[in-house]
Amino acid sequence: MVVPKIAICPICGKKTYMRIEDGGYLKEYPIRFNCMNCRALIKGTYNISMPGQKGLQLFNAKVENCDADSTTHIMCNADYVVEISGELPCAKVKEFDGKLPKGTPFINATDQVDMIDRIDRLSYFAKNMEEWKAWRSIAFQLLDEGSTDYISEALKNKMGDYSYKCDNYLKALHCLQEVVQEETKYIFYPDEQDESIANLIANLARIDREELHRFVEKKGGVDTLISDYRKIIDVFSSFMEIYPNILPAETYLRYTKKSPNLGIATCSFEDIKSYYQDAYEALLALLYIPVCLDNILQRGKYDSFDANITEFVNSNEYRGVKGPDYVRFIRLDNGKKLEFVNYAEDIQKALNVPADKDLRNGIGHNNYKYNSLTQTIITYDLKKRNKVRFQGSLIETAEDCIGLARASVVMAEILLFILRQEVRSDGLHSAIHPRFYKKVEQNDKCPCGSGMKYKRCCKRDIEEMKR
Repeated sequence: MVVPKIAICPICGKKTYMRIEDGGYLKEYPIRFNCMNCRALIKGTYNISMPGQKGLQLFNAKVENCDADSTTHIMCNADYVVEISGELPCAKVKEFDGKLPKGTPFINATDQVDMIDRIDRLSYFAKNMEEWKAWRSIAFQLLDEGSTDYISEALKNKMGDYSYKCDNYLKALHCLQEVVQEETKYIFYPDEQDESIANLIANLARIDREELHRFVEKKGGVDTLISDYRKIIDVFSSFMEIYPNILPAETYLRYTKKSPNLGIATCSFEDIKSYYQDAYEALLALLYIPVCLDNILQRGKYDSFDANITEFVNSNEYRGVKGPDYVRFIRLDNGKKLEFVNYAEDIQKALNVPADKDLRNGIGHNNYKYNSLTQTIITYDLKKRNKVRFQGSLIETAEDCIGLARASVVMAEILLFILRQEVRSDGLHSAIHPRFYKKVEQNDKCPCGSGMKYKRCCKRDIEEMKR
C-alpha cells in the first residue's frame, strides 16, 4: 500500500509528493531525498507500527496531507514527486505534473527478483536489525572499551542453539566475527556465503604449514595477525551501522534489469562515504596477505610473486623502495596494490574487493561533486581539475559498500585460519561457524581446514557450544 504525504522544504518552501511504501518487513526505515528546487536534503524515518501519520517523521521538514480534486482525483498541491521504500530501489525525484504515477516500487520489483527469496532475506534482515539495536551492538562496544571478559556474557543465550565461549581475547574477536557473519549472510550474492567460505577454507587447507609459519614470522608474528583481525572486526561493526540505509541496494544486486531511473531513498552520499573510505583502507592495507598465500599455493613460497608484480617492483617506474620483492610490494600504496590483484588465483578470487582508487582518492581529498537529484558521484584528477577520474551512481556505491563488507567476512576467515594454525601449539583452538559441522562425520576431515579428523579437532568445541 502507498501512503501519500506532502513534504514542505524548510529552505525554499517547495512541496514534494512522497509516495511512501507502507508495510513490508521493516518496522522502521530511514528516509533521504532532496528538494528538486534548492537540493536541500530532507531526512526522516517511516515506522509502520506508529499511529497517526502512519509513523512518518521528517526531522527537518513539515508534513501535510495530499490535496486531491474530488472529481478528477488529480493532485493539486505538489511541485515534485518521489518514491520512498525502505527495501527497494525507487524512482528518483522529478517534476510533478499532477497525474498520479503508475506503479509502485513493489510492483516494479515483482518481475525483477525472486519474491520468496526477497521475503526470506528481508524478514531475516528485520529480525537482525532489531536484535542489533537491542543488544548485539553492546558486545562490540565492550570490545572497543577493552571489556572482553564480559563479551561472553553479552552474547549468552543469544546465538540460537549455540553458546559461545570467549575465554580469551582471540576467541572474543572470533565470537564477534561469527555474529556478523550470521547477520550478513545474504550479502553474498550470487554465490551463497556457506559455499564461498567452504571453498575458501578448502583452498587454505592446501597451504604448506611451514611456509605459512615463515610468512607469519616475517609479517610480525601472531600479535600482528590479531591486530589485523581486530581491524576487520571494526569494519564489520561499522557496516552494521549503515546496513539499514543501503538495504535497497542489496535488493538491487538481484535485479535482472538495471535502470538509470532507479535510485535509493534511504541514504545520501554522506551516509556511506566514510564507511567506503575506511573499509577500503582497512582491506587494501591487508591485501598483501591473500597475495602471499596465493604465492605459497601457486609457487611454493610466500615471497614468490607472479610475473606482473615482480616486473613492476623491479622496474624503473617503481624506485621508491629498495629491498626484496616482498618488502617492495607491501610498501606499495593501497591503490597500486589493487591494480595487481590476480583473480585467476584462488585466495584473491575469493576476496574480490569491489573498490575504486579514484573514488577513494576523491573522498579522501574532498575532490568530488555529488548531484543529489541524479544521485551521481564524480571525482576529479588532483592536478587537472577538469579531468574526470570516476563517475558512478549512489546505488552502485552502496552496492560496493556491501561488497566491501562481504570481502571483510572473507578476510576475517583468512586471518582466522592463519591464527588457528599458529596458536594451536599454545592450546588455543577456535572452531568456525557451527553450521559448517552439521553434516560432518567423526572420521571426516574437519571443516576448519586443519587437515585433522573432525573427532580429533573441533568436535569437543562444537559439543560444548550446544550445552
